[in-house]
Amino acid sequence: MKITSTLTLAGTALALFASQAIQADEFSASTGKRPITVGVGALYKDKPYKDYDNDDKTNPVPVILYEGENFFVRGGSLGWKFVDSNGLELSLLGQVLADGYDSSDSDYLSGMDDRDTSFGVGGQVIWNPEALGLKLSAVTDVTDNSDGQQVVGEVFYKYRTGAWMLQPSAGFIWQSSDYNDYYYGVKNKEANNAIGRTAYSADDDFNYRLGAAAIYQEKTSPWLYAAGLRYTFFGDEIKDSSIVDEDEELSAFIGIAYTFR
Repeated sequence: MKITSTLTLAGTALALFASQAIQADEFSASTGKRPITVGVGALYKDKPYKDYDNDDKTNPVPVILYEGENFFVRGGSLGWKFVDSNGLELSLLGQVLADGYDSSDSDYLSGMDDRDTSFGVGGQVIWNPEALGLKLSAVTDVTDNSDGQQVVGEVFYKYRTGAWMLQPSAGFIWQSSDYNDYYYGVKNKEANNAIGRTAYSADDDFNYRLGAAAIYQEKTSPWLYAAGLRYTFFGDEIKDSSIVDEDEELSAFIGIAYTFR
């Protein structure tokens, strides 16, 4: 019980800190062992909610990266590698689940309860013997928000040339009914038929995404430059929600960070 409470408290604190933060593991390619790297960037995220406020689409975000022998921090993810050899990584994973909204983010959401950023705990497998790699992660919310689960599978390709590393990727995201219903459902008490916001309960479903990330860092320079772009294509359980009017979500990131060697 104490362990669960501690995880929930730690997860809540990190989720609050990173509620607008980039999940850097979404955009940045792993570069092997890395000293602490800290910086700042800008994240554009066009969430699919109706009349989502343009002022909330772009936010300054922290960038935090670290790759040690076992412990790692990859933006909104942290974890402990208990296997890391021959291109195979098995790790325990903690991850910010940066979905959600404030009811003030859109006139259409006015009268809804806020949907808070969550923190998930689970595991991750990465297989990357050569340039081509596969990643599979599964986490469950421990912050008592959605109490749902998210599973992400991805295929990626690392291309290195000089100071550049480029990584295109494609994958899927499965989200449980609890997860989808929390972030995209409409409770009976939140329904407003006058504006077309009908009650809605979401089931589990798959989303799909395409992305690309780029990192530039000279070997002798402490400065790292990063950029990323991602399209997420939503399944019917999200698209059919009465508070959603987009089939996809665009996210883009650009940032700079300093490596403490």
